[in-house]
Amino acid sequence: MKLVKTLIMILLVFALGLVLWVRLGAAPKPAEADLRPTQSPAASAEATEVPGSETPTGTEPAASEAPVDIEAEPEYFTVSMVGDCTLSASPDKRDWGIGFQRTVGDDTDYPFANTVQFLNDDYLTIANLECSLSDKKYSSIEQFSFLGKADYAKILSSGSVEFVTLANNHTMDFGQGAYNDTTAALDAVGVSYAGENECYLYQSEGGLKIGLFCMYNGLTGNAFSLLSASAQEKLVAESKDWIDRAVPKLEEMGAEYTIACLHMGTEGNYETTDVQVELCRYAIDAGFGSVYCTHAHRLQPAELYGEGIIFYGLGNWIFGGHTNPGNGKDPASYDTGIGKITLCRRGSKVTLDSYSFIPCCISSALDPENGVPGVNSQNNYQPTPYVEGGKAWQRAMSIISGTYEGANYTVGNYWDILRDMGG
Repeated sequence: MKLVKTLIMILLVFALGLVLWVRLGAAPKPAEADLRPTQSPAASAEATEVPGSETPTGTEPAASEAPVDIEAEPEYFTVSMVGDCTLSASPDKRDWGIGFQRTVGDDTDYPFANTVQFLNDDYLTIANLECSLSDKKYSSIEQFSFLGKADYAKILSSGSVEFVTLANNHTMDFGQGAYNDTTAALDAVGVSYAGENECYLYQSEGGLKIGLFCMYNGLTGNAFSLLSASAQEKLVAESKDWIDRAVPKLEEMGAEYTIACLHMGTEGNYETTDVQVELCRYAIDAGFGSVYCTHAHRLQPAELYGEGIIFYGLGNWIFGGHTNPGNGKDPASYDTGIGKITLCRRGSKVTLDSYSFIPCCISSALDPENGVPGVNSQNNYQPTPYVEGGKAWQRAMSIISGTYEGANYTVGNYWDILRDMGG
């Protein structure tokens, strides 16, 4: 009898344990929601210059170092990046029938008409504004300078661009007055911005706080190559110092994820420079989540580095600076694209979830499958996606992957003029 009672007790305990296991251990996990906030005007936060005299001391761990809250519902935020937006022809070509002003006219929806669908539903779109915007008359001594009318700021807002970097080698072509007019034009349409060595905190509708740092600092290949070895070392050291200061500044501003917007590289080149790679990687090592780099007017590779991604160069996007880039001799001169990163926030931890690239042509006038420009090809300033799998699509993807073997392109006689001017 005792043996029977003992067996019954064992069976009851086993049955109870099985019930508990079903209710607790085998319960299905909640589905992961893909929350992608719709766009809205940027927050009212202003760009803040990184203090030049401060040296970062002990800071709180970056958001990416925070422990994961496995109970928190994951949220996803997509950031899109496009290349150079030069919303004007050069002064000597403003009246050309195929120039930017004549082609676009007053239709500010025209430039992004074929690509806005890829940007409308993201959380943030970043671009490099490589021109001035003003209705006043200014002159410039630069060989290449671009002054679009103030109303052309609407091109950016119509294209769902929420933030532009003004830290580049054309921002000050027409002086401080034109720069002030440019920022006023951007303010009028709700496009946020930051200039040289400035930080900005972007947040939309209570979403992810993204900290952006913008830097040019004369690091472009042409300007950098004219410096002595000691001057180059000094400039690199100063640039690293700016980067080091920017990280704690953005954390102090409340950034949950950070992106460095750096302007460097060599015009016309599909390869990166050693300094470009050094500083972009340094930004990640210093604590930035990802890096967005511009200047070369050509696509350049993307690289997964550390826990982030570096887009070394997204080329031209809306490029009013040339009616036929490459003069028909550079098959990849029309290649561009949209870089996308998806960020995941789970509790207080934000990580890079995924990234992608959408190959495009800077003009809708070329065949979207082959995309081979000729001597008489036309840039009509309307970026258009390439046909997936086509020759042009494959070429653009080979540049992003770093396997492209095409020749670089020399941009005019710009270098000779700089040398004659003594830098």
